[in-house]
Amino acid sequence: MKNGQPRALYTLFFTEMWERFSYYGMRALLILYMTRQILYGDSQAYGIYAAYGALVYATPFIGGVIADQILGYRKAIILGAVFMAIGHFLMAIESSMFFYGALAFLIIGNGFFKPNISSMVGGLYKPDDPRRDGGFTIFYMGINLGAFMAPLACGLLGELLGWHYGFGLAGIGMVLGLIVFIKGQHKFEASNGAPPKPELLSKPILPGINRERLIYIAAAVITPLIGLLVYNYQLMAFILTPFAAVVFIGLLIMSFSFEKIERERVWVILILAFFSITFWAFFEQAGSSITLFTANNVNREIFGFVVPTSVFQSVNPFYIIVFAPIFASLWVALGKRNKEPNTTIKFALGIIQLGLGFGVFVLGASMAGPDGMVALVFLLMGYLLHTTGELCISPVGLSMVTKLSPARIVSMVMGAWFLSFAMAQHVGGIIARLTSTAQYMETGITYEPETSFIGKDQFSIRTYYVMEMDGRTDTLWSEPLNVKIDVTVDRPEVIVEKPEIFFIHRNVKPGERIEVNLRVPYLDPTGRLTEIEIEPTATHGQVQLKQDTLIYLANAERTPADYENLMNNQDRVTDESLMRKDTIFYTLRDISRPQLTDEVALVITISEEEYFAPVALKESVNFTVQRSTAIRTSFNTINVLHNFYIANGKPLGIEIVEEPVNGFVNTGSMLNPFVGPTKTIHIYSNVFYYLFLVSLGVGVIVFLISPLLRRWMHGIH
Repeated sequence: MKNGQPRALYTLFFTEMWERFSYYGMRALLILYMTRQILYGDSQAYGIYAAYGALVYATPFIGGVIADQILGYRKAIILGAVFMAIGHFLMAIESSMFFYGALAFLIIGNGFFKPNISSMVGGLYKPDDPRRDGGFTIFYMGINLGAFMAPLACGLLGELLGWHYGFGLAGIGMVLGLIVFIKGQHKFEASNGAPPKPELLSKPILPGINRERLIYIAAAVITPLIGLLVYNYQLMAFILTPFAAVVFIGLLIMSFSFEKIERERVWVILILAFFSITFWAFFEQAGSSITLFTANNVNREIFGFVVPTSVFQSVNPFYIIVFAPIFASLWVALGKRNKEPNTTIKFALGIIQLGLGFGVFVLGASMAGPDGMVALVFLLMGYLLHTTGELCISPVGLSMVTKLSPARIVSMVMGAWFLSFAMAQHVGGIIARLTSTAQYMETGITYEPETSFIGKDQFSIRTYYVMEMDGRTDTLWSEPLNVKIDVTVDRPEVIVEKPEIFFIHRNVKPGERIEVNLRVPYLDPTGRLTEIEIEPTATHGQVQLKQDTLIYLANAERTPADYENLMNNQDRVTDESLMRKDTIFYTLRDISRPQLTDEVALVITISEEEYFAPVALKESVNFTVQRSTAIRTSFNTINVLHNFYIANGKPLGIEIVEEPVNGFVNTGSMLNPFVGPTKTIHIYSNVFYYLFLVSLGVGVIVFLISPLLRRWMHGIH
């Protein structure tokens, strides 16, 4: 024993520390990797992140049952660690092909690992052992230590040197945890973590396959299915939500068969589980929407160094390490004076503090500079309030469930409690998508030069859009655009040249009426950032303004001027010349900075069919990028779509016509280059404002019903 604790505790401490290191190291990079490397839109990235998180919390229920009944904790932990190590190393392969398989391995591995290592800690002590609480405190310190170190190490490597280095380091952490656990096996009592019935494990189920091997095979077989479920993350709403509803309604119905005190205690658990979903759904924005808020709208520069976004995932565990002992001492001191808040009051305080954290983010957004960037202190203060809220809720949840659950269904109730965390991840994904800039995304390109290549390279692209008319589908293509690349040693300053004028095209049939929103989404994403300056005139139709909308009614017949034009150009009459065209120019002026303007041309063609394919406004464009090295891969985002005339307002796709000779290109979704922090700040602050209000409201509700819940908890009538 060390310091009065079993020696095996420290084996579990370091095993869990390295496992949490791997988990939080990967988590710190996940949303950034999806949006920056694979080029998923943030809405899709949020959906995948939520599905991953939900399954991470749902699978431990199954993994715990298998370990309890068949495999034993030790074998389950080793199996889980192996699966997670494979998952992390697959993440280190920077390819979307391996991405979903990697997440699936991590989910399955977590299901076997997470519930069982905590059970082994409990198995080190007898029920009345006074060292028990101290042992769990030491164990949880390992969790927070790993969570604190991981974003610092994996985040810095991943963002500064290359994603594969960050994910690879997470995998190394998991391997270290596995080695520590295997090497420390001799420290455990023989019965701790052993299979409940070892003879059944070796019993053949199929020819050449015993029960233990069957579990391993089943875990491997189900992995692709889990990956498919993450890929089709929309299915989570149709699977998880009904399942959770059945579980919670089933528990509610079952409770009516219990005695009054037991029934009311189950009701307390169900009510607080619902509020727990609210808390954790909001809290888990840290890994999704708050991460992109940090990346896009927080000034992360400290003494001239721009701190990578992922590093700030260390802030919460750092605060926990600092403040957890303070909160523990505070509760003890208040308890001695009979003033310690009860469980429900702590829930209310936690949710209110969470809301105040979002309020700090909103305050920071309201005080953002002209560039739309928020001071770092607001991010740190918001995280502090989220952490103090967590410290009010997290430690009391599991303890409450074990105390209030009827002994005969404690495992079922515990499973339902963990299921509420899975639901929170799912709901959190829905909330995060409210901050999505999906409507401001465009198709973009990443260019990766070959390792150590310096010099000139080029490739060509063309754009297209799909036109559906009269039951047929046509694809209209632009002329090629040559993209010339100059690969240099130093990282160049990224400069996006704004076009002199933005073109919007609409097609209308003779005599028809169209309405056009004059606020171009990627110039004014919220519709409240600019004012419109326009004096609309039209030759071939009537124009009317209605707030932000231009209403255009095309003339049904040609005017004398049209016919005169045709008579003067009889030798050049074509289908295209038979079209009539109006061009209406206007200006979007930034309200907060009037000197900033965008010029827009609305082109309206009057014809029976659409004639215009996308048009390349230039023959070629030039970019300067940094070379790749053996240590760092240079992925360069290249925005080209504004070099094309966007026909009829259709979303354009990009096709690579000619591949580069000395590099690689991929296409995907990226934020339009003209949607800067001054515009995204409004998207985040609007959502955070509502989270602030809802959190305060829910906290007040919990506070108001706390006397009733307290009576039910203690059987007072």
